[in-house]
Amino acid sequence: MITQQDVMEVLKTVKDPELGRSLVDLGMIRTVEVEGDKVKVVVALTIAGCPMKKRIVEDVRNAVKTLGVREVEVELTTMTPEEKEKIFGPKAKQVKEKKALKDVRHIIAVASGKGGVGKTTVAVNLAVALSKKGYKVGILDADIYGPNVHILMGLEGEKPFSRDQKLIPVERWGIKVMSFGFLAPEGQPIIWRGPLIHRALSDLAEVVDWGVLDFLVIDLPPGTGDAPLTVAQEFPLRGVVVVTTPQRLSIADVSRSINMFNELGTRIIGIVENMAYLKAGDQEIPVFGEGGGEKLAHELRVPFLGKIPLDPEISKSGDIGKPAALNPETPVGKIYAEIADKVVDKALEYEKLGSCGLKRV
Repeated sequence: MITQQDVMEVLKTVKDPELGRSLVDLGMIRTVEVEGDKVKVVVALTIAGCPMKKRIVEDVRNAVKTLGVREVEVELTTMTPEEKEKIFGPKAKQVKEKKALKDVRHIIAVASGKGGVGKTTVAVNLAVALSKKGYKVGILDADIYGPNVHILMGLEGEKPFSRDQKLIPVERWGIKVMSFGFLAPEGQPIIWRGPLIHRALSDLAEVVDWGVLDFLVIDLPPGTGDAPLTVAQEFPLRGVVVVTTPQRLSIADVSRSINMFNELGTRIIGIVENMAYLKAGDQEIPVFGEGGGEKLAHELRVPFLGKIPLDPEISKSGDIGKPAALNPETPVGKIYAEIADKVVDKALEYEKLGSCGLKRV
């Protein structure tokens, strides 16, 4: 005979899609009732309008059905403030509104689990693809240790200017650009510890005059260190685009990066697989493996945004400061345009849903 303990054991395998932790460990399983081959589970959500509630109900129902029960009823309720504190801590709250960002509709971060996967190239071309669709776009290079956005945008030697104690971004290709590469002498390393990184990024959230934007794309440094953490805390992100290559090592690092954003309550817009294949005539050669990013997206139940080929033209266009997405009629330009469409769709969806959880500070 099935017991409440049996049900709780299988529910330990069910994770909150955004927090990445077991519903049982989070204290979200309010009650379990067993009557013969019928089971009723009451789940307490962090917020009543949680956009992931349908998926949570489905996952709970599927897990309990593995016990061989005939009927599973899942009832949803909402956590009390005290219960939320146990998850997020007493200081959990929404990201403080930044006046400089008040007219920015969607802030999209572009992240990666490791370096060398072409994250900055993806961020720049995503910004360009969004701009080509008629959106007002800005891009912030938050990769303090290796700022390259200004190079890919053809802005070497340019500097922002100040007005009314605000930094005015440099513009190129119809996009407003701010990069730490503007602020440090060429070739000089930036050697900062965590507190300085936090302060610098926090200041950028306040002092850059972006004006009215539909999208602000933020190019994060790779990994799960101080800078990605600060951006997730200081900027009201609509979501994160995660870039990977097909290799196993890159995929493993991406999983850690996604788990970090899940822990912070930041939604994942989707995964982009870069350097996915080399085009040789009609043949696609998987130089670095095949389908790793798409498989990971399926496993983690996050959207897969698309595959970008290993194309010499992408590198060449970056070297001369003319991103490949400037021409939406080329094969690569079309791919970035399709990815931009998916990002827009997700951003609008998340805008309607609001926040399911709380931001940690």
